[in-house]
Amino acid sequence: MSKDMLPAMYHVNPPGKGHDRNYACGCDGAYRRDSETGQPQDRDRSTGPDSSQESEHDRNSKRDPFAAIIGSSPGIAAARILARRAARGSSNVLLLGETGVGKEVFARAIHEAGSRAHGPFVVVNCAAVPEALMESELFGYEAGAFTGALKSGKPGKFEQASGGTLFLDEVGDMPLTLQAKLLRVVQERVVERLGGTSGIPADARLIAATNKNLRQMVASGAFREDLYYRLDVITITIPPLRERRQDMPELVECFLGRLNKVCHTSVTSVHPTVMNAFLSYHWPGNLRELENVLERALNFAEDTEILPEDIPEYLWETVGSRVEDAPTSQGLGLDESLAAHESAILMAALRAAGNNRAKTARMLNISRSGLYKKLKRYGILGKG
Repeated sequence: MSKDMLPAMYHVNPPGKGHDRNYACGCDGAYRRDSETGQPQDRDRSTGPDSSQESEHDRNSKRDPFAAIIGSSPGIAAARILARRAARGSSNVLLLGETGVGKEVFARAIHEAGSRAHGPFVVVNCAAVPEALMESELFGYEAGAFTGALKSGKPGKFEQASGGTLFLDEVGDMPLTLQAKLLRVVQERVVERLGGTSGIPADARLIAATNKNLRQMVASGAFREDLYYRLDVITITIPPLRERRQDMPELVECFLGRLNKVCHTSVTSVHPTVMNAFLSYHWPGNLRELENVLERALNFAEDTEILPEDIPEYLWETVGSRVEDAPTSQGLGLDESLAAHESAILMAALRAAGNNRAKTARMLNISRSGLYKKLKRYGILGKG
């Protein structure tokens, strides 16, 4: 191969300190440029899982909770701007998005950036709590309210979130009977425990999230219209991963930095064929699925690079011939095959970087002048 051919890998940073597995759409240690301020946030420069040196990005994340939201694509940037604005007040927020897009990450960032940051952040997954227990879970109960109740009674999630934020995840799965009781609490800011006779102030900001179309549910009678309008004060739609492909390199870097600690690995690069597959795949499970695929790959990786064989078969079956790594199958000679492969890598990297040449050069670990020469050689026009 010619000495000026592209390196056959996408480089990522070594794992650093401060990675939190709870963040689904962002993590500490990934380089990103804040699309609102235009200021770069440094990469994690710690040397590995045992490093005691706090990275600049860790410090940025502590100062700015929205640094946990990775990406600069238009959809995610717009959602982040709305979330920043929502954090300035205490109005109810409704987060919309498919499963796995990172709705809880947004909710937590809004909480941590707001005036209630020092209060509790309480999460309730409405789809995971049995209907029979939902009322006592949300509103609490008094002593003797039912068989098996604690003698001291128990505060509900609204009380537990007092002074902070209550995050109702999958609110579209809440039964209609509970929706009426939730509406009363949202309207009056008073909660009455199960078996109780007096109201208790409910001083909690409410952030709700769902992957369902609540407007359609309202039209069909599956969701209360009055509750919908109470929740839908500030609406933030979080785009699915397939609509923010240019963020893929940053997201992969972010997840690898954290998962290396979980899997006790030191993967520092991703084969371009794998990255091209990631860019072609439709990701029905969004960021959660991406994290799962990467964790699986780390468990199978033999060295410091994720190879095509480390990726699950179902992904290859879906992307099919779009990510074939064998231009020689078309009857090309070696030089032509290498050139075709390099050209494909360049175009995939440009797409991933949103046609930003400086970002493309960094991602491919080559100089900008070297990138320009290659773009000119292959007649690839990039906007940089």
